Amino acid sequence: MRILLETNLPQLAQLWASEPEITQRHLTRQMTEAVMLLERETIERAPEGRGGSAGLRGGIAAVPPVASGISGEVIGLVVGSAAHTVPIEMGTKPHFVPIRPLQEWVEYKLGLEGQEARSVAFAISRTIARDGTEGKFMFRDAFQANEAQVEEMLRAAIPQIIQEMTQGE
Repeated sequence: MRILLETNLPQLAQLWASEPEITQRHLTRQMTEAVMLLERETIERAPEGRGGSAGLRGGIAAVPPVASGISGEVIGLVVGSAAHTVPIEMGTKPHFVPIRPLQEWVEYKLGLEGQEARSVAFAISRTIARDGTEGKFMFRDAFQANEAQVEEMLRAAIPQIIQEMTQGE
């Protein structure tokens, strides 16, 4: 899944053309703040599983922004490294789920044990086999809830760039 924020800031394009190194440095700094915000917001929206820091939430991370001197883009990413990140984000079609991991999840999340946990795991497995799962959309919702703030963070680079350019003259 790819969510793209394209800002229509012609002033940034002009600054990139005249002072690419200064512009790139400031935009990269602002993008770093933006992806850190989105990382935190995504983690807060992610369902808590039994894996702790090794699970879904622990695998969500901001990637240091990458700047392209040729195209004038600064790319920021928030990614999920857990194998089940995409199915949790997007939901799934009906499919078979092994009982053992579900039973462990039931024991952790619901505090059930033994046969009771196994029975609940079977019921959940049958429901998923029949209906699939609904997406949690933690990445999408985190971005949508903070899109204006992210754009404002990027806009904040403009006066910083201009100030550094004018101080150098």
